[in-house]
Amino acid sequence: MRAPLLALIAWVHAGLIASMALPSSPALADAAQDCRSGSPEMRIGGCSRLLAEARTPRQRAIALDGRCWANIDRGAFADALTDCNNAIRADDQYPYAFHNRGVAYAGLQNPTAAIADFNRALAMRPNFSNTLINRAKANITLGNTQAAIRDYEEVLRLKPDNEEAKSSLNVLRGAEVTSPSLNATNSLCGSVGCN
Repeated sequence: MRAPLLALIAWVHAGLIASMALPSSPALADAAQDCRSGSPEMRIGGCSRLLAEARTPRQRAIALDGRCWANIDRGAFADALTDCNNAIRADDQYPYAFHNRGVAYAGLQNPTAAIADFNRALAMRPNFSNTLINRAKANITLGNTQAAIRDYEEVLRLKPDNEEAKSSLNVLRGAEVTSPSLNATNSLCGSVGCN
């Protein structure tokens, strides 16, 4: 009698743990994977499924921010801005949402708003080199060469092998920036649609 009772207790205990460990559910695990990788459309779908299952403000912010980034990759900057605004409303201490909203603002040709959001992200996560690089690019767009140089120097302090920062510093120090052009390789968002 004791063995079947122990087996029943183990079975019930395993079921409770499985029901509490939501990310181990195959459907949710696939949604999380879809939210992180694949085409922008696949990521939007995965993040939307994660959003439907979100139980905490941080989970909501992560799902919305993932959708924001996927929309940036699609060149849908207004949609990205909406998702990032909602992510920030869900959790205003989630630095990635500020970073990505800055990228969305840059895509909408608003470098001043982009810099403000990059500043917010850096206040929460000072060693975020991608944000420093994007802030430098936005500063170049506004003609703030010295601010851009400072950001690229900080990136190299954090990551001495960062080729983008090295190259950009060489250009800024060696040539006068007359017309800041953002192209696919020097874009704030990294995609052609950002220009």
